[in-house]
Amino acid sequence: MNKKIFSFLTLVCVLFSQGVLAQNSTVSGTVTSSSDNMPLPGVNVLVQGTTNGTQTDFDGNYTISASTGDVLVFSYLGMKQQTVTVGSSSTVNVIMEEDASQLDEVVVTALGLERQSKSLSYSNQQVETDELTKARSVNVLEGLSGKVAGISVTRSASGVGAPTKVVMRGNRSIGGSSQPLYVVDGILLSGDINNISPDDIQEISVLRGANAAALYGSRASNGAIVITTKSGKGAKSGVSTTIGFASTISTPINLLKLQNEYGQGAGGSYSEVATTSWGPRFDGSQVAHWSNNPENPNFGSTYAYEAQPDNVNDFFATGHELATNLGVNMNSEKSNVFLGYTFTDAGGIVPGNNLDRHSINIRVNSNITDKLTVDAKVNYIRDNFSNFLATGEGFDNPMRYLYKIPRNIRTEDFQDFQFINPEGKLRQHYFLPQFNGGGNPYWTINNRTNPRLNEQVLGLLSFKYQVNDDLSVLLRSALDRTSASQETFWYNDTYTVAQFGQYQKVASNQYDWNNDVLVNYKKQISDDFKIDVSAGANQRIFERNRLQGQGNNFTIENFFALSNTQQPLATEELERFEVQSVYGLAEFSYKNAIFLNATARNDWSSTLPEANRSYFYPSVGLTAVVSDLVDVSSTPLSFLKLRANWAEVGNDTDAFSLSRRADIRFGSLDINPTQPNADLRPESTQSLELGFDSRFFENRLRFDLTYYKTNTFDQIFATPTPVGSGIASRFQNGGDIQNRGFEIVLGGTLIDNPDFSWDLDLNWARNVNEVLAIADGFDRLTVNSDFIRDYVLEVGGQFGDIYSRGYERNANGDVIVDAFGLPIITPGRDAVKVANFNPDWLGGIRNSFRYKNFNASVLIDIRQGGSVTSFSEAILARDGVLDYTTEGRDGGLVFGDNFFSGQNAVFADGTPNNIAVTAEDFWNRVGGRNTPVGEAFVRELSNVRLRELVIGYSVPQSFLSKTFLTSANVSLVGRNLFFFSNAAENFDPEVVGGTANDQEGRESFALPTTRNIGVSINLGF
Repeated sequence: MNKKIFSFLTLVCVLFSQGVLAQNSTVSGTVTSSSDNMPLPGVNVLVQGTTNGTQTDFDGNYTISASTGDVLVFSYLGMKQQTVTVGSSSTVNVIMEEDASQLDEVVVTALGLERQSKSLSYSNQQVETDELTKARSVNVLEGLSGKVAGISVTRSASGVGAPTKVVMRGNRSIGGSSQPLYVVDGILLSGDINNISPDDIQEISVLRGANAAALYGSRASNGAIVITTKSGKGAKSGVSTTIGFASTISTPINLLKLQNEYGQGAGGSYSEVATTSWGPRFDGSQVAHWSNNPENPNFGSTYAYEAQPDNVNDFFATGHELATNLGVNMNSEKSNVFLGYTFTDAGGIVPGNNLDRHSINIRVNSNITDKLTVDAKVNYIRDNFSNFLATGEGFDNPMRYLYKIPRNIRTEDFQDFQFINPEGKLRQHYFLPQFNGGGNPYWTINNRTNPRLNEQVLGLLSFKYQVNDDLSVLLRSALDRTSASQETFWYNDTYTVAQFGQYQKVASNQYDWNNDVLVNYKKQISDDFKIDVSAGANQRIFERNRLQGQGNNFTIENFFALSNTQQPLATEELERFEVQSVYGLAEFSYKNAIFLNATARNDWSSTLPEANRSYFYPSVGLTAVVSDLVDVSSTPLSFLKLRANWAEVGNDTDAFSLSRRADIRFGSLDINPTQPNADLRPESTQSLELGFDSRFFENRLRFDLTYYKTNTFDQIFATPTPVGSGIASRFQNGGDIQNRGFEIVLGGTLIDNPDFSWDLDLNWARNVNEVLAIADGFDRLTVNSDFIRDYVLEVGGQFGDIYSRGYERNANGDVIVDAFGLPIITPGRDAVKVANFNPDWLGGIRNSFRYKNFNASVLIDIRQGGSVTSFSEAILARDGVLDYTTEGRDGGLVFGDNFFSGQNAVFADGTPNNIAVTAEDFWNRVGGRNTPVGEAFVRELSNVRLRELVIGYSVPQSFLSKTFLTSANVSLVGRNLFFFSNAAENFDPEVVGGTANDQEGRESFALPTTRNIGVSINLGF
């Protein structure tokens, strides 16, 4: 593969060196699109100030009579107008760029319906797909960061191909998900699009509000991300092929700052079995080696007591991603066929954390008759993970053991992670065998592994019959089917978790099947009035089953079979429900400038009680294109659209919430501890959105402003019950979570001439969240808890408030210290509000440049505000490995004076603290795993990073016309190159434990973030 890439690079370099010089009485050339380098037929070419003009042919070629000094004007619908002055050359090739300001363009909206962009009464932001394929990520959702106003993207710390969480306009769901609905070609996914190949994507529409997505029903209350994949439309007749290669390497940006002055031990004394780094200062003297392997050459010997500054960084490898894509278009007069295949070979920065992904996509559009068209699609995706990493502070996470390594442990000693003992049994190489909470990280990645195989099939079959010019009927069936199998292996001598071995096997299947019928009627009633009315129905059937077997205590060591365990146990889960819906929408337009839109939908859900099973929700929107109603030609204004809409979206709940469940779990009857509620009502989200879209100076300046407010109430979640009631919690309706904010999209074409252009795009969004109500009898609800924090909802507070242990304070707010000069700690985690993870605002700045055939794009991603409490630092500070634990090792730290000087510390009688303590005493007081003081480890999340950098070159058509290629371009790409600033310092704020709501607000032994650099080559035939 490397030889092939080298050959292609050599070819492209040769192409770069070519030039074309000619003189002629006529001017000719080729016009292509900047997005895919394909020729553009039908482009108008005019000699400025004359009637002399022509159009490009099907291959984008043109010929026109012109003299030196004449100005050629190139214009094409949906593209920016280009002007070129004729020089000495008779060949003038032009690359045309899409013009997002031309709002007569058609966009895909809810239910796959096409609408004029200018008619939309809500914010709808398009994402360019070109750079998703160049500066690509294994998870395509990561490519949205910084490009869409108000979208927050975080990712799990489970390694390559990790799941991603997307939130638009704030968190709102107490017991469910705050993520948007994902729709691919009309297929409503039960998950997200993390494994969709970016090479197959034609366009992405981000519908941020419930207003835009109301017609999608229950799951769209958090907005929707709508994907349209390639279908062959727009490609030339016959067979055309594209081949793409993208290769990047990833290196860790390890932000953790470790000390290199002190090693193993406690109280300043060395101990070869110590798990902490409170030993003496490094001096190079010989100390006892720690090996527990009698056959190891170091067993019973000594070695130099000195710092090992790279013993953490040595653990990481150089990751990689090699994506190879083949796309074939087969077009004729009556049909379009697209076949796409992408193979992705990805390796993470943790050895053994690899992913092989195969994606096969086939889509056919065909005109069966003049009135009947069919759209059929099958997309098969196979993800094979060699080892899916555990996250958080649990004992399966290798990062937990890695970061805790005492600062004198040598890499080569830990890399020798296992040995055969005199009894012939495999054992872990570690300085304190069987220590609770300890372990060798190399053992963990090799002898605690979690391979997974995920398979997904997306299927679509759609028939559209055009009854007459005004009336059409659509029938559509769409399926999202997934299956997954995984195993987890714990070898014997895996401390804490599986001393005598453990094995788990899981198999699961699910399908989400939607059937639709949609009738559409369009009519131009008069020259000024037009109507567009649709009515339809939907049936959704969802089913999931999961079978898990688990056993521990092997009879034969490390023989992984459930039958080899002494306590094999099995669980089986089943979930099934159905939703039936009817809906309608109507658009009334006046002079194609004023648009009134209304929608209505009614759902019947099997998960709700019969009396409340039916729920109705409407929306209404009004749009006025002022610039089409008033003559603005004498002003700088080119375009102005005002929009307003209001919507309500309903939602149901999970299956089996209406009766007390009795599960057979691990061989016994398990009565579900949550009491059902026979009178549950559907959840509801009401949303108001106001905004305007404007263009100035012949569309060179673009400004879009949106204000929104959403309230999500009657949510369904469990609340705790009194001890002794016989149940742990009960389902009920409640909550009123409000989100309101502003979104700004600002763009400008700063320079635009034939040789050079510069576009600047900015987005900014601020969301303010408030908990207005929880439930009857509850003004405060603890959503989740762990060792360091309580995740709390409180009336008057915000979604995402984090409480933890803190310092005891007097009435003046002073920290009270004890007789030893150490702060007194509050008894419970719910005492002090220490953090909230919501940002104050999000923003992105993108610069796009073009110089002749060269192009460049720079994206800066900004997050301002938000905070978390760091569990990693709480544990690592107590272990004495962090850089700031070197201060005061010999004493002299006076809390509130020369240490934590931002606090005012006093004794119980109010006198100032004047007692000095050691660093070890202090960090042992506030740090650790079981009772850490979250207030001492609050970290801000503000950061600014260089998210993407793309530098590309497109080979001129004048040269390609002499070859077998129709297009060729090469790009140097980079993602996540560096931070301009990062207030968190020791970790990347966007890497969290998982995608659930309660995973935010706590940092806990996450993988380092990665810097990705590579090359992308795309060729057309």
